Amino acid sequence: MFDNFRISTKLLLTILPLIILAVGISAYFNNTHQESEMLKQAQAAARTHSDLIRESLVYMMTTRGNVDDEYLVRLNNVRDIANLHIYFQADSLHLREKYNTSDRQTKLRARERKMRKLSAEERLVFVSGEPIWRRKGKEFNALIPFPATNRCQHCHDVSSEFVLGVAEMDISLDRISASIESNWIRSIWIVYVFTSIALLLSMVLYRFMVSRRMKQLVEATKIIGEGNLDYQITAGKSKDEIGELAAAFDTMRTRLKGAQERLIHSERLSAVGQMASSIIHDFRTPMSTINLVVESLQQGKPTTPERIQEWYRIIRESVLRMVNMAQELLDFSRGEMRLDKTEFSVDEFISLVEKSVKLNLERSKITLRVERQYTGPAIFDPDRLHRALVNIINNAQDAMPSGGTVQVTSLRMNSDVGFTISDNGTGIPPEIKEKIFDAFVTAGKKKGTGLGLAITKRIIDQHGGTIEVESEMGKGTTFRIRIPVS
Repeated sequence: MFDNFRISTKLLLTILPLIILAVGISAYFNNTHQESEMLKQAQAAARTHSDLIRESLVYMMTTRGNVDDEYLVRLNNVRDIANLHIYFQADSLHLREKYNTSDRQTKLRARERKMRKLSAEERLVFVSGEPIWRRKGKEFNALIPFPATNRCQHCHDVSSEFVLGVAEMDISLDRISASIESNWIRSIWIVYVFTSIALLLSMVLYRFMVSRRMKQLVEATKIIGEGNLDYQITAGKSKDEIGELAAAFDTMRTRLKGAQERLIHSERLSAVGQMASSIIHDFRTPMSTINLVVESLQQGKPTTPERIQEWYRIIRESVLRMVNMAQELLDFSRGEMRLDKTEFSVDEFISLVEKSVKLNLERSKITLRVERQYTGPAIFDPDRLHRALVNIINNAQDAMPSGGTVQVTSLRMNSDVGFTISDNGTGIPPEIKEKIFDAFVTAGKKKGTGLGLAITKRIIDQHGGTIEVESEMGKGTTFRIRIPVS
């Protein structure tokens, strides 16, 4: 029984707006129809008055030979009729010869001059023979033509239905308007009372049948949305739509919890794999340098002691760099990055970058060009910034598998020192250009996962600087770095 009551409530809530709309539309069309019928009655009354006036005028013309003006004045005092005027065109009366005297013509023209001038639209009544009805607020203005009858043809040489004159009158619609207004008010009150009762009933039923259960469901979804997938939804056990919705949400919660657990496990494995791949990618440059030096030592070619010491120094620096990079990866994974800023020569810094990448670039048939527009001091962490520039150069090397040119420029820009790294490689695909500095974003390289530029961006940000990239497919890429001098 209770379920049936809920079904009735839901049905009422569903059809209530349609009922209200139907009642409103019915009242509107009913009142509009009544207003139209009342206006038709007013038109019929105007025609009746015009017919009586025409018959009276014809009678006066045939018996007296003229129109009694006092009669027209008295007609203006008839209830609901005002501003009665008779219009004619003296040149279009076509009086027969025995009636067309000069004295009559003089009287007709004198009367015609006293008439108001009809507009072009109003004069069309003489041609069309159709009346003109005009609504003016609570008055109905009518221009009704007087077509010739058999009695008229006794004095006028015209055909039947020829318009000899036009009667204009204002018919008061006060009583009709009052009736229409009363009908509208009555209809509005009926709709208002019915709607108020229906809405009140709907609100009561909605509060007890829907609102409280929906509130429980919303609160549950908020808790789940905050990440608590262990919260069980209890918004009713009924088999109606809300109960089914609550059950569907709870099923979704259970499945999301399982999917979350699987995703966390998968992400942990993926993170380990990505980090391992990134370490291999980032260690490539120093390991390649060590490999080249070891090959040179193994060949046993005659060389100077200074050259051998230089090779040992390169090996030692490369090993230290790998240690620093390993620490850097740990810092990145923990969200930490500590800088050791010091005043350092930009010229010396560029030389360190050049030495660390030159051998590897030459092996890939890539020419390194260095332009030192600024060689003065600046305050920065040379190891971290060295890491940032090498990351960019390594990506440039990946973008030129068949060789090319890398241009590194240092310059002074107001209170900043800038570094520009350009290549003529394949360029960055447009679909990843906006997220090139995100972690693990890569342009399909065979080596690395894209962590290098993410680390570069973090290093530049830690220095309080900026990094921008411009790239065009097939023409190359340019990175512009700016960091404060002091």
